[in-house]
Amino acid sequence: MPLTPKEESARPYTACFTGHRQLDENELPALVLRLDQVLEKLYQQSYRRFICGGALGFDMLAAERVIALKKQHEDVSLVLAIPYAAQSSAWPIQEGMRYERIFYEADESHVLSRTYYKGCLSVRNRHMVDRSSFVVCYLTQTTGGTASTAAYAFKEGVTLLNLAMPDACEAFCR
Repeated sequence: MPLTPKEESARPYTACFTGHRQLDENELPALVLRLDQVLEKLYQQSYRRFICGGALGFDMLAAERVIALKKQHEDVSLVLAIPYAAQSSAWPIQEGMRYERIFYEADESHVLSRTYYKGCLSVRNRHMVDRSSFVVCYLTQTTGGTASTAAYAFKEGVTLLNLAMPDACEAFCR
């Protein structure tokens, strides 16, 4: 899907997120802290638009942290890139309600397909990277959708920061 003129002009100020669906509960407090610090640093570097896929795990955490950032900085916007319309239909009720809250708080949402098809998650991931100049990831595994998205961002020359690497986050936030 080609970029709209608005997306093209916003790309230098847009970051997106990719990460695993399963997050270690013990790692969560430190992950939230690093994510908040990185978001504030990105804001200081003129990033205002944040694209999130809205999936379980890291995506929803990132979206919630962008919503918290919006409370401090009114010019921040959250954009959801939803791979298919019924993405949350089979999720547990609590996660579905969490998704609905995020959807309600989002400034924009783009549903990329009416129905699920093999590869629609990859299309969503490329859609987010193609509209961003910075990717914040939480990558602890060498295979899967997050690894593929990080590899695609790297191949496309998009700056990538892995929150699973505390030293890299600390260096970025200085």
